[in-house]
Amino acid sequence: MLAAMLVAALGGALFPAPGTYRYTASMNGQPIGSWSVSVTAGATQTTLDETSSAQVLGMQLAGTASLVLGPDLGPLHYSGRYQTPNQSPSVSVTLSGSSATVVGALTSQPQQLALAANTQRFVVVEPGLLAGLFALPAQMAAWKNPTVTMIIPATVQAQVLTATTSSSSPRPAGLSAQEAVLSIEHPVALTIWYDPATMVPDEVVVPSQNAILTRVR
Repeated sequence: MLAAMLVAALGGALFPAPGTYRYTASMNGQPIGSWSVSVTAGATQTTLDETSSAQVLGMQLAGTASLVLGPDLGPLHYSGRYQTPNQSPSVSVTLSGSSATVVGALTSQPQQLALAANTQRFVVVEPGLLAGLFALPAQMAAWKNPTVTMIIPATVQAQVLTATTSSSSPRPAGLSAQEAVLSIEHPVALTIWYDPATMVPDEVVVPSQNAILTRVR
């Protein structure tokens, strides 16, 4: 019933039900930290609140982020605050139609970014964080378009993101045969395994970093 209500609120687009989804991460086979995404559904928008904490190469890293999606799952706003040993930058993205206003980690001056050629949608993905990737399977399924413009808030970049629904990588151990896959080919190669009945990601694999993010059941 709850899932059906959420589908109706989002105009027919399937999205993970409200609740908190927790993940652990490993790099080179060693645990490095934990991530969580809390989904809250409103009448006209859905909010994803993320917290993360990791220790990478001896550095303690942490972040909080909030990603707000509209009825069609398009991003409306993103805000993030990150912590590194030497800095605590804040970033924000406000999206409207074919443009985005971004305040990155290195400057407080807003900058304008536009949709890339031959794309009609934005997504917001901050490397190392989960909220944008968590939403991606549902967004791509709803839009039925493999190519979008990806906003990277910290560096104020807009890049073309291309995805496919097949992968040459083997299915991770422990995942059911019903799990679907979303493979990102560009700008960074990664694979998201998710439950197509709920659109909840169960595992995110980044081969170039030998990193795996796994949902805690």
